[in-house]
Amino acid sequence: MIHLRIFLPVFFLLYFLLTFLMYASKKKKKPPKLKTVTLLNNLIWLLVIVLMTVFSLYPEVYHQYIVPFEALKSHWLSWAAIGLMSLAFLIVISAKNQQRLNRGSETKGWLLLSTGIYSKSRNPVHLGQLITLIGFFLCIPSIYSGVLLLLGFLIVFVRVGLEEKVLESVFGDDYFAYEKRVRRWI
Repeated sequence: MIHLRIFLPVFFLLYFLLTFLMYASKKKKKPPKLKTVTLLNNLIWLLVIVLMTVFSLYPEVYHQYIVPFEALKSHWLSWAAIGLMSLAFLIVISAKNQQRLNRGSETKGWLLLSTGIYSKSRNPVHLGQLITLIGFFLCIPSIYSGVLLLLGFLIVFVRVGLEEKVLESVFGDDYFAYEKRVRRWI
């Protein structure tokens, strides 16, 4: 599975460089609960990076201490995971690029996008994060990546709920109409 030891570091380097540095959004005033959930989300990604680093650079430590799920380790499944993560990357980059192109049209620091990829999913960035976590679990199937997957899902679902409440209060009827037109995920 040497291809995963190369793919994962390259993937996450590109993922974080392009999504967080190139398309960093303006700081918006977040409610305290949303700040906490954002901090927890960042912690999950930090732990993903730690696990990926152990897997890629210290395979003997990974196999001895991380306890991989051997039943889920297969060549075709790892390639499927790479496909999923690549799809997630395209979704997130597309959504972040759309955010970048629409800067300056914010209301109270928030932006209501309803065209492009946002006409298919109200939360394409979060959808991409969830798909990435699924792909990561399939690349490195272990109890640790499984726990990160479950915690990541929980945090994203809580975060989306909190963000949607803020968007409802900021945009009112425009957001309610958007909610009726476009599904939360796909």
